[in-house]
This record gives sequence, structure tokens and C-alpha cells, in this order.
Amino acid sequence: MLLNNNQMLSILESMEDPIIVVLKDSTIAYVNLAYSRAFNVPIEKLIGKKLANIEAKARILEVLKNGNPLINDYSYVYSLKKNIYANITPLEENGKLIGAVTIMKDINEILKLQEELEKYKKYSIQLEGQLDKNNFVLLESQVSVMQSAVNIARKVAGSDVTVMLNGESGVGKEIFAKAIHQTSTRKDKPFIPINMASIPENLLESELFGYEEGAFSGSRKGGKKGLMELANEGTLFLDEIGEISMNIQAKLLRVIQEKTFHRLGGTKNYPLNARLICATNRNLYKLINEGKFREDLYYRLNVVPIEIPPLRERLQDIPYIVSNILNSLITKYNKPVTFNDEIYDVFKRYDWPGNIRELTNVLERMIAVSTKSYLVTEDIPETIKRSIHNYQYSSSQVRINVPPSDQDLNKLLESTEKKKLIEVMESSKNRTEAIKKLGISRKAFYSKLKKYGIT
Repeated sequence: MLLNNNQMLSILESMEDPIIVVLKDSTIAYVNLAYSRAFNVPIEKLIGKKLANIEAKARILEVLKNGNPLINDYSYVYSLKKNIYANITPLEENGKLIGAVTIMKDINEILKLQEELEKYKKYSIQLEGQLDKNNFVLLESQVSVMQSAVNIARKVAGSDVTVMLNGESGVGKEIFAKAIHQTSTRKDKPFIPINMASIPENLLESELFGYEEGAFSGSRKGGKKGLMELANEGTLFLDEIGEISMNIQAKLLRVIQEKTFHRLGGTKNYPLNARLICATNRNLYKLINEGKFREDLYYRLNVVPIEIPPLRERLQDIPYIVSNILNSLITKYNKPVTFNDEIYDVFKRYDWPGNIRELTNVLERMIAVSTKSYLVTEDIPETIKRSIHNYQYSSSQVRINVPPSDQDLNKLLESTEKKKLIEVMESSKNRTEAIKKLGISRKAFYSKLKKYGIT
């Protein structure tokens, strides 16, 4: 369905960014409410007026003269007494220039964001000095597909080959990247992570490459180093690489090919001396076919791909993973805590769509809200138990109309656990094999046999 004029105007009026449309003779044809508020002038006092008489140095007037668009243009607006950046696009009709439209954004907000990013980078660099030197220990697994991923990472850690980490959100891609860095010859140099999806495109370029003094209004005196400089002789971890625009992709490709870069507003070439590790939860080859990711960049970054399995495919590892997470949480909360082994059994029945990140969140919640030092299945968040319950009921094609009580849930979990124990024991040669299949300790195994009266 095509939008009519009223709908288009409604959309423009609802936008928070100031918008102005000016005709070829500098007559103001349209401003939205955000523009009126920003300049503190009623709309009716602007429409029909000559912009040249109001803001003689307005950048849109240049576009009206030469017809060339200005993208991410930085300037100081005297009437506003503030820095802005704007995208100014010429408007044409039948091939003739009839006007231009400006969409503005307050650059002071962006500069504040830059300051926050600077704090983040300093904090990140400090943290890297505290990284566990044996990060691969945190990735140990009983599952072959995970073991394969770790083995590949170990093999390539000693070289400078570019690595692409593929996996769902929360599987631990940054843990892999840190482990590779800490096992490399660059381990004593900075590890600089950046989430490419979390930074606006207009800011991402200056964050990656830095900028020279005077690159734009409001830029820092003396300029600023970018992440590529901060990662010098170390490792640059580009997370969410599949989210960057084609414009940034082209610039990144050039840097990788030439092994040099220059800051925004500058001409001096700086050598790129950093190992690149990338990560994504997207299918990059699919993005290539959709025209959203450059094929040449893909082959530059995807030299050694490593597939990291989701947690639901390595449930046997949960006791080990939980143990590692607990160690850090116990230190964080200064609260010594131990788990009943049955908690692991419940965790192994859950699908963990958020992977290790979700598991960490659940464990932290359990420790934070509990006043006990020994946690049992009743301390598991109801959302987890309810999800397990709903899955089991839907698998049995049993419909329920009311939420189950806590007692019902516990009975269901116990019934399912007993059934699983019997099935595994019947399919095993001996109890040692059954214990191995279940992935629990010998003590927990015999405790369950006693609990359910299984002989």
C-alpha cells in the first residue's frame, strides 16, 4: 500500500530529528515540529520566508547552488549556538534542481557518546590486563563439535591469520577471541573489542580510524586515536561484523588490503599492525546473495572460520560451565554458594535460547536473591521450570488451560527424571556407563536411585 501525502506528513511530524525543505530560491517550503522546537520559532513564522535572510551560512544554500549532496556534514549553527551534523539532499523534478531537504542531528549528543566510548575503551584495556591467561581452560568440553572448535582455535592462535567466529548470540564468541589472543605472540599487547552493531554508522568510522584536529566542528583538540591505533601490535576484535553498512565495509576492505589507514580529516598513513578476529551471528553468505555484504570482504575475513555450537547442543558441559561461572559470581557477591546436583539435571532439560549469556543471567539471579549458601531446584527461576513443563506437555500433546502449581511442576520434574534414569540404565551395560551417559557425578547418581527406589 502506497502512503498518501497526509500519511507522509504525519511521519515527518513524528520524527525527533529537525527537518527543513527549502526551494531553489531559498524559500522555506516545510519544517517539522522538531525543527520548530529546536530553533524556538513557530512553524508559521518560517514557512514562506527566505532562509538566506535567516541563516546566511546555512549549508543547504550551498547544495541549492551546486546540486551536490552533503552526507554527515558537520557545522556550527549560529542561531542554535550548537554543533550539528546533517544529511542534505538535493530535490529534483524532471532532471532539474527544485530544492533541497536537510535532516539534522545534535552533534553534542554524539560527542557525549564519544566520551562514554572513550571511558569504555580505557576500562576495556584495563580489563585485558586481568584476563585469565588460560582462557582455553574455560572452553573445555565433552562434546565433539565443541572440542573441534577449540582445537582449531588453539592451532591458529600462534599465527596472525584472520579468524571468523560464527555462532548464535551468547555462545561465548568473545571468550574464544580472548583465548586466541592470550595464547598468541601478541598476548602482552592490547585486546580491543568493539561491537560494530552498537555504534551509529556516522560515529563508527571515527571510532575505528580516529580523527585529526579540526576534522569537524566540536572535534577534540589534537585529534583522537581510533581503535585500530589502540590495538597496535595487539588484537582487534570486530564483533557483529555482519551489521556494518556497505560504506564501512568498503573502507574496512581497503584497510585490510593496503595494511594502512588514515584518520578522518587527515592524509597521513598509519600502518595496520593488529591481528583481526571477527564474529557474527548472521549467515554472511546469505547476506552476500542479498547484496548486503561484500563478497571480497567476506573472503578476506573468513580465512579460518570457527563454528561455535549453541548451549543446547552441549548440555553435557553444563556442570563444568556452571562451575566456572559460579567462581566469578561468588567473588563478585562475596557469597560462598554450592548447588544441589539436581539443579544440573533440571538445567539439562532446558533449551537455553540465550545460550551461556542466559545461563549466566539465571545463575546470577539465583545467587543475588537467595539468602542460603546451598541452593536446590526450588531456587531455579519459575520461568525456566515453566518452560520445561510447557515443552514436555506439548511434546506429549497434552493441553493445559491453567498454569501449573509449583507442586505440580516439581512432581512432573521428578517423574520425568525417574523415567529417564530407568531408560538410561536399561540401555547401558552397567552403572558406570549409565553415569557417563547422564553426565552426572557418581554420588548424584546413587542419591537419585535411593530417592526414587530404583534398584
